Amino acid sequence: MYTNTPDEHFVISVHPNHSQVAIGAGFSGHGFKFASVVGEILADLVINGQTNHPIDLFSPQRFVFQ
Repeated sequence: MYTNTPDEHFVISVHPNHSQVAIGAGFSGHGFKFASVVGEILADLVINGQTNHPIDLFSPQRFVFQ
């Protein structure tokens, strides 16, 4: 079973209601090769509340339709 998002990009973000929870999902297929940088990003988000890596593309907000 693959757990890809509809646009086939990962989801990397802090939970909108719980800032101490970081989310990384949708990595099936080629995601394994990004494990080290995703781990760094998730650690940054949990420890510092932000990361220097550009992660806007991976926001779950891209699936919110208004």
